[in-house]
Amino acid sequence: MNKIDYLEKCLSRQLHWIQSADARIALILPVATAMLGALSILMPVAEKWCISSAIFSSFTIFFLVLSIIFTAIASFPRTNGPKGSLIYFSGINNKETSQYKQAITQLDEENYMNDLVSQCHVNAQIAHNKFTWVKRAMSCLFISSLPWAVSIFLLYNLR
Repeated sequence: MNKIDYLEKCLSRQLHWIQSADARIALILPVATAMLGALSILMPVAEKWCISSAIFSSFTIFFLVLSIIFTAIASFPRTNGPKGSLIYFSGINNKETSQYKQAITQLDEENYMNDLVSQCHVNAQIAHNKFTWVKRAMSCLFISSLPWAVSIFLLYNLR
């Protein structure tokens, strides 16, 4: 197998994993926000609160806010790519057009392969970090689901 073909496919897979994490973020954030919004609409005045509704609501709010925070962390771009890369957008941007053209003209197979190796490694780290935070955000969202349903029921009955 040609190493360059393998590395190009590997880089493509890494970028796909990053897009998959971003797609999950696009689901988690609106759901968590909507759940918080539903709770806030049903919150009664202070005199009508009972212990059970306060406990369930607090638990739910804590995990929904954590979910939103973890989603925000996952969504922040990490753009620390390899220095001088001819593939990575930041490496290209740091060169003048003429410098980039000259570097591409002088690029040999070994340097291209080394750049691909660096890109695969950096993007694997990015995908790993994104999925770690997305997993945490999804876990918090799932943990909050049952107490959220109980909170909605209790808060609705307090009205």
